[in-house]
Amino acid sequence: MQTIELPLAEYERMQEELSLLKDAELLQKVNRLIDLLYQDKYGLYMGDFTEDLTEAAVNEAWEDKESSWDHV
Repeated sequence: MQTIELPLAEYERMQEELSLLKDAELLQKVNRLIDLLYQDKYGLYMGDFTEDLTEAAVNEAWEDKESSWDHV
């Protein structure tokens, strides 16, 4: 088994970070805060409506490549 040595302060900091990242309620609040800040800054609301972005990304990727359907 391989082991590593860390200073105690570094280990405690890592444990705290891990605990925060596992806190689902906190992550939901942070996501909501990001949505609100984005909306406030740009006057837009994205929410979970990303279907149009996916379609745009696919269309952009397909525009550059030639397809066998181009000659039908």
